[in-house]
Amino acid sequence: MNLIRNSRNRIGLREGEEIHASLVKFGYGCSEFVASALIGLYTGFGCVQMGRKVFDEMPQRGLVLWTALIRAYVSARRAEEGLRLFAKMREAGVMPDHVALAIAVSGCSQLGGLDTGRLVHGFICKSGVQIDDYVSNELIGMYGECGSLDDACRLFCETSSSRNVVVWNNMIHQCAKNEELDLACELFNEVEFRDVVTWNTMLGGLVRVGRCKEALELFHEMEECSGVEPNRLTMLSTLSACASLGALDVGTWLHAYIEKKSLNSDGSLDSSLIDMYSKCGCISKAIQVFDKVPVRDVISWTSLICGLAMHGHGKECIMQFCQMQEAGAKPDDVTMVGVLNACAHAGLLEQGLQYFYSMETAYNLTPKIEHYGCIIDLLGRMGRLIEVYNLINEMPMAPNEVIWGTLLSACRVHNNVELGELVAKRMLELNHSDPWIRVVMSNMNAEAMNWDVVMKLRKELKEEGGKKVPGCSSIEVNGMVHEFVVGDSSHPQRSEIHLLLEKFEATSNL
Repeated sequence: MNLIRNSRNRIGLREGEEIHASLVKFGYGCSEFVASALIGLYTGFGCVQMGRKVFDEMPQRGLVLWTALIRAYVSARRAEEGLRLFAKMREAGVMPDHVALAIAVSGCSQLGGLDTGRLVHGFICKSGVQIDDYVSNELIGMYGECGSLDDACRLFCETSSSRNVVVWNNMIHQCAKNEELDLACELFNEVEFRDVVTWNTMLGGLVRVGRCKEALELFHEMEECSGVEPNRLTMLSTLSACASLGALDVGTWLHAYIEKKSLNSDGSLDSSLIDMYSKCGCISKAIQVFDKVPVRDVISWTSLICGLAMHGHGKECIMQFCQMQEAGAKPDDVTMVGVLNACAHAGLLEQGLQYFYSMETAYNLTPKIEHYGCIIDLLGRMGRLIEVYNLINEMPMAPNEVIWGTLLSACRVHNNVELGELVAKRMLELNHSDPWIRVVMSNMNAEAMNWDVVMKLRKELKEEGGKKVPGCSSIEVNGMVHEFVVGDSSHPQRSEIHLLLEKFEATSNL
């Protein structure tokens, strides 16, 4: 059995079948433990059906064998079949242990089946099987994955006497995933022992909901005070935070830290570094990183292409796209978004249309709403508004607010009030409370001197209490990121900032 387990990563399927045949030949094939190891071997090769054949040929099936096959189905992302097998195991009179129960709960998480998960949880409570950390952790994960954070929290509180760091990490992860970041922060502060997973979970959660300044502050605390060594996942989150904030100095420091600690020996951070430098406005540095990538995959190519598109280097972007294909890398959906964006920003109309309409034939990619958004932006910039309107109505998916908003912005740029009114009406059907729509239409009608319409729109805005979401910007000074929100007065240096702004304004009026 140890031979089978130790051979999984060193042999191929044919050698595995030969081992299987030899075991049967010498009379070991009827051992439940050998059979379960064979199921694991075949599962590792992606051959669950061969594992099922081993199971079906066994004259007697005990808990170990049932558990091995249930695990095989769940590991192969075939949780529904795994749960059906779990039910058959119970019908056969085989009582599951904590391992089988944890695997069944994991299957419920995979399916997002809250009702089934609750049934399994109820069975666990009635079965008398002790709910250890392993089972508790899977149950907490299941409730969180199924969107029932209250149940996850309740179970977490019930296990207060036996929580280990894995359970704590899972609970923090579920809070972060369900965007309950304040609760995640509370739990994080309560953890007595934080390992690198604890820190990474909290960092990733903050970045995911856009609280990137807090994420960088947390990273500095981790690096300076925790005694925990950051790893590649830490760097992924912090680089993403720098990219969102435009924190070039911090990002450059992180790059040096990564080099010093040899955290990018496998090249897994190359794309994140390219993305960070691009979004921080330093495309030349992004190109330098890309040029040093030894083996360029679709992700690294796409990161550079999107970065070039972001900076308006349309022709350079198209050139890199051609080189990418010559190198044998196949573009994906994100690559095509970058290419189409480059065409839109550079005004490359014919090339953009060619790439868009050849996505399925040339690249085996079905255009998604993001690709339609890019081509609508391109046509809108070129003033082909009626063509855009017709394309939107012919889309295979329902247009969202972003699609209509792109056309509305183009209508304003090209002073097409009549079409703008029609587009605004469609947008208000999707979101009647969005003040931006009426603000744009008010501005368009003001430019056209339609003052009656302007007054009507402003009255509607006032009656509905419509307010725009406050704008937010950030600036990096000496490695420290400062965020500013419109109307905010919480910054500790606000008096000095206001005084300086007044001086600038006075100087500009001279």
